[in-house]
Amino acid sequence: MISTVLLCLLIGLGSTDALYSPSGPVKLLNKKNFKSEILDSNLPSIVEFFAPWCGHCKALAPTYTKVAENLQGMVNVAAVDCDDASLKSLCGKYGVQGFPTLKLFPSDKQKNPYTKKTDKTPTDYNGPRSAKAIADAGLALLPDTFITTLRGHSSFDAFVAASALPKVVLASSKSKPTALYKSLSLTFKGRMAFAVVKDSDSEIIEKLGTTTFPSLIILTPDGETVVYDGKFKVKELSKFLSKHAAEASAKDADSSQSKGKTDADTDDEGNNGQDKVVPQAVQDLTLEALEKISTDEDPWLVAFFADDDGTKCATALKDFNKVVAELGPLIKAGQFNTSSEEGADKARSYGVSPEDLKTSPCKLDIALANFDEKGDTEEWPHFTGEMKSRDLQKFAMEAFPSFVTRISAATMQTFLGPDPTVPCVILFTDKDTTPPVFAALSVNLRKYRYKFADAHSSDTALMSQFNIKKVPTMVIVHMKPGEEEAAAKEGKLGLQQYPGPLKYPYMHSFLATFAGMLGAAPPGGDGEPSFMDVIGDAQAASAPIEVPQAATNADLRARCIDQSGLCVLALLDANDPNFEKQLGIVRGVGGRWKKQPLHFSWVDAARQGRFLSAFGLSTSDIPTVVTFSPKKLRGAQLTGAYSMEGIHQLLDGLFSGKIHSSPFQELPELVEGGEDETAVDEPVEEEFDLADILGEEVSGSGSKADLLKKVEEELKEEERKRAEAEAAEAKAASEKKKGGKKKKKRKTKTSKEEL
Repeated sequence: MISTVLLCLLIGLGSTDALYSPSGPVKLLNKKNFKSEILDSNLPSIVEFFAPWCGHCKALAPTYTKVAENLQGMVNVAAVDCDDASLKSLCGKYGVQGFPTLKLFPSDKQKNPYTKKTDKTPTDYNGPRSAKAIADAGLALLPDTFITTLRGHSSFDAFVAASALPKVVLASSKSKPTALYKSLSLTFKGRMAFAVVKDSDSEIIEKLGTTTFPSLIILTPDGETVVYDGKFKVKELSKFLSKHAAEASAKDADSSQSKGKTDADTDDEGNNGQDKVVPQAVQDLTLEALEKISTDEDPWLVAFFADDDGTKCATALKDFNKVVAELGPLIKAGQFNTSSEEGADKARSYGVSPEDLKTSPCKLDIALANFDEKGDTEEWPHFTGEMKSRDLQKFAMEAFPSFVTRISAATMQTFLGPDPTVPCVILFTDKDTTPPVFAALSVNLRKYRYKFADAHSSDTALMSQFNIKKVPTMVIVHMKPGEEEAAAKEGKLGLQQYPGPLKYPYMHSFLATFAGMLGAAPPGGDGEPSFMDVIGDAQAASAPIEVPQAATNADLRARCIDQSGLCVLALLDANDPNFEKQLGIVRGVGGRWKKQPLHFSWVDAARQGRFLSAFGLSTSDIPTVVTFSPKKLRGAQLTGAYSMEGIHQLLDGLFSGKIHSSPFQELPELVEGGEDETAVDEPVEEEFDLADILGEEVSGSGSKADLLKKVEEELKEEERKRAEAEAAEAKAASEKKKGGKKKKKRKTKTSKEEL
């Protein structure tokens, strides 16, 4: 076995020209398969544009291969060799100017408002070059658009009746679908309808007939219920779902059949008149949930109805849900049944007449809970138009104030402000007032710390400064993670133009994804307060603390490992010209969090390669921050910009549960005085646990520590057997008259086999 392992290593080392094997997990792309593998795939993709001679490409290859291995079946991980003459035009098409360049392709195609063509428009990945960070960026591309969240029996009944497709329901303790489940909903798009339900929803759980969680249940068109009893892994789940999924549509089987169809034959999603799965966008509201809306600052649409047996209003509610789903993430929506005595009394307090709702056919009274103006529920405006998405959107837009600043060439620098870490979204328009859609974006994306502005097309100086040729055009002014110092000193910022349709759902999705790439993800969940919101502004105003250096293992143990709570280590380079400012950032963060069980230290990590590798990092990641629990051997690292805001988001995410920690093998150790240069520069193979990235437990698989222990035990057992065999041979040889020679021969033979 040892000989076989060594042979495999020698074979692997012999292939130095090609970065990726044609049979490996990274898909090698060419002109012929780029369209089928990336552009026509239902899954999102990460594509590396590289050159075999590029040193940075060679360094990234092991990490990128590990990403591909762990994301197989969920996100396409592919590569394009730009040194290949036949692929230079492809690399040029996507604006590749250096190597390696990583681009993120979304799962869905978008219509270009100017060319009227649909295509996938990628964004550049500018985050850390670690396996976990790249994998996180890929998983962030997975939408939950095709997954319905079930709440209460009404939503379950509507989901079952929505289409004739087989239904898949995942019942678990999680409130949101995992990355694995999102990828399955894309893989089987148009062939199955997907939903999630919490294990605490007793009404639906009783209908599903399950008592164990997580449970995956299939509801077939003929009424049969099938419960999955295998491992929760991509390959096994895909095989199981394939047995029950509907046949692929003719459009999927042969796209050529759709040629010649007009736009009238195809809806916005390209369904060619087929049954479309509409996700359940409207929540069932209880009395308590309805009351909570009055304290939620976000706007809501609430449909009041009266239905005694749950069947009378099914069609009306289905139509309402369809219209709300078309609005995307623009506004939250709920439905409230007034048929009970308590429900009728509550409805009257909202200016609704329960008696008027008891008509046939079913009538809905849709009220709008305005943004942050909900105290007087009787003053909520009521919708009187037709049940069309355009009319309802216009009505809903009245709920949004504008957090948008009108700027000009003279005020642009003032708007951008002194802090380059805050990304700014600017809309160039010919409208005299802020378009309602853009105002809605400024409200719903405020948790991402964007600043919003619009500029009139008559300001030719500003248009020229941003190289704007047409209006409307939306751009993001930002800096790349880790470049705060250069941006602040030189005033150089990046500019990303929005390439997609100027429709709310597409713009919202693009800005949310881009914020994640910049490390500006919201600290809390959708509508949930962040941990920093909870602990209040008093703590935020605290003075900076002293952050001591951990120069030795004794320092590290005294200041971190032996303490209860979490260790927060700033990994810095003491010779960096910006060292004092970088240390000041972590001191300021410590001041805001000093009431929490956190222990701050800093490490001069420029010559601590092995210490960095314990966290899956290298010297190129400095400056950065890691947190870990010495008792649990779990940690998390900063994935965005090294800034006060970025570190706050890391700590906030850990305390709020929005960021999952990852296991590591052992407590890190420092090399006193630092390692020599060659040791620091050695490439380090990074390991990470996919289950932590996915935020789910994968049954039937052990931890890395268990697997390593198993391999170690197997090697020890093999060594024991080999030693016993050698001892037996030596004993037999000693009993022969000329055993010395033979014994020597056997030793030589054994040594050759070991080599």
